Parts: sequence; C-alpha cells; structure tokens
Amino acid sequence: MLSTLLTVAALHTLVLVVPGPDVLLVSQTAVARSRRAALLAGAGVVSGIACWAALALLGINVLFEQFAWVHGVIRVAGGAYLLFMAFTLWRSSFRRAEGEAAPVLPARSDAQAFRSGFLTNIANPKAAIFFGSVFSSVLPAHSGTGVKLGAFAVIVTLSVLWFALVAFGMSTVRLQSAYLRARRGIDRVAGSVMAGFGTLLLLERD
Repeated sequence: MLSTLLTVAALHTLVLVVPGPDVLLVSQTAVARSRRAALLAGAGVVSGIACWAALALLGINVLFEQFAWVHGVIRVAGGAYLLFMAFTLWRSSFRRAEGEAAPVLPARSDAQAFRSGFLTNIANPKAAIFFGSVFSSVLPAHSGTGVKLGAFAVIVTLSVLWFALVAFGMSTVRLQSAYLRARRGIDRVAGSVMAGFGTLLLLERD
C-alpha cells in the first residue's frame, strides 16, 4: 500500500508543479490582490481537484466514454470560462495606474475568490481523465476502500500544500511591488496565457 501511495504522490506532484491555469490564477491573485484572496482561490482549486479525484474513483471515465457529449459540454464551458478570465485580465491592463483600483480578477469577496479557483479547475475535464488513468494504472486491481481513500487523501494533501506555498510565496511585498510597477505587461501576458489554455480546450477533439 505504501509503494502505491508513494507512486500516486510522485505522479500528482509532477502535475501540480507544471504551470497551468490553476497556478497562474493563484499566482496572479497573490501578487495583484492579497495573500488571503490567493489562499481562498487555492482552496477553490483544491476543492475542484478533490471533486475530479473523487469522480475518477467512482468511474466518471466510463461516463465520458459512453456519453462523449458530457465531456464535450464540460470542455466547451471550461474553455469559455478561461477565455472570460483572459478578457478580464486584458481589460484591467488598459486601466490607468492612477485610475480605478478595480481587481484584475472577478473575485471581489472571499466567496468569489474561492469560486474563481474552483471554476478554473473544474473547467478542465482532462483532470478527471488524468486521475482515472493514474488510478487504473497504479492502484492494484480490486483495491480496497482503504487504499482508495489513502490515494484520495494524498492527492488532496499535496494540493493543499502546493497551493498554500504558491499563495505565500507569490504574495510577498517585493513581488507585489514589482507587479504594481509592471502591472499592464504582466496582466496582458497572464491574459494571453489564460486565453491559450481556453482556446486549447475549445479546439480539443473529444
């Protein structure tokens, strides 16, 4: 059981540290808003990860295989949401530095910060496919409930630690000051990257 959980931990760690929409969102929130907002966005991301991991354990991959349109609907909705996030970032970059201090993300309250993280993660159904692949290839056949719950706990724990690290690391005074000096360029680059993720989702074939 220990070797199985270590393998799950290693694979999930590799996926976590690769920059993607989740890391981009939490990092952007940390430097542009506050550590609290970033932690809440990270909590939303972790909640999305927990949902996809749980659904993978319950066999959602079978649902995607039998009803491809379900996967397609989630994919299109997710791509559209990421494009909306990109639009928000680009729009904020055109505001004057001395003008309205509007947030660069659509998260103005604790609930909205959490929701932005959750929606950014849940927008990508490929997460369910990843977890389904990991569980089917790593977990022994006829694995007991204990092993499955252990794998789920490992995934959630590592996700919490990683996004807390990103939130704390990116919300330092030095990085926030650097962001304020180069806000327009950073917002446009972040918006372009987010648009790229959204476009890839929309163009992906089921």
